[in-house]
Amino acid sequence: MNDNNHNNITDLLGPNLLRTNAVLHTKSSTPAEPTLDVLKGKDLVCLYFSASWCPPCKQFTPILSSFYTTYCKPANIEIVYISSDSDVQSFENYYGKMPWCSLPFSNEARALKQKLANMLKISGIPTLIVLDSKGNFVTDAGRNDVMQVVGTTGGNMSVQDEKGKELVKRWKETQAVPMEEAQLSGGGQGGILWNMVMIILRNPMYLVGMFYLIKKLIKTLQSTQGGDQEL
Repeated sequence: MNDNNHNNITDLLGPNLLRTNAVLHTKSSTPAEPTLDVLKGKDLVCLYFSASWCPPCKQFTPILSSFYTTYCKPANIEIVYISSDSDVQSFENYYGKMPWCSLPFSNEARALKQKLANMLKISGIPTLIVLDSKGNFVTDAGRNDVMQVVGTTGGNMSVQDEKGKELVKRWKETQAVPMEEAQLSGGGQGGILWNMVMIILRNPMYLVGMFYLIKKLIKTLQSTQGGDQEL
C-alpha cells in the first residue's frame, strides 16, 4: 500500500483495529493496533456487518469462519467485523468466536459503523462487503457468494474446494471502483418487514408491547361484537 491507499483504508475503518480474538481495547493489556499494521500485505478487505442478536448472523458466522480459514487467509484476504451489538459483553462474547479482526467497541467505532452502513446502503445483516486493499469497492454480494460455494456443492468437498478458490480468484480479478462509483444493491436481507424483525430482535420489549396491544384489540372487538348481538 502507498500513502494514498493508507489514507483511503484508514478513512473507512479508522486508525485502529482489534486483532483476531483480541480482548477489547478498553483493557490496557491488549490495546487495539494501527489499522495499517493489521491490514499490511492484504490483497482484499471484507467488511462483515453482523451482531450477536441476529439469528441469520449466528447461522452465517460459522460458515464464513470456515471459508475464511480455508480460502481467505491463505489468499491474503482479511475480514473486519463491524458490530451492531449494543453492549460490550455481547460484542466480546460474539467476537470471541471469530478468527478475523474487528473495529473496536467504542463510541467512535459505532459512529464509524453508522457512516459505513449509510455509505454502503446496508439494509440488513449479515452483510459481507468486499473491498480492495485501497478501500475501493469490489462487491456487496459477498454473503451470497460464500453461500453459493457452500450450498451448491452437495457436500462434495473437492467441488467446494474448487468453487472456493474460483470465488477468491473472481474477487481478486474484479475491477474495483471508487466507493462513490459503486453500484450498490443494498446488502443484507432488506425490506420493511425484515427491518421490523431486526428492530424487535434488538429490543425484545417491543414483543411485550405488541402482545399487550393485540390483546387489548381482541377485547375491544369482542366487546363490539357482543353489543351488536344485543341489538
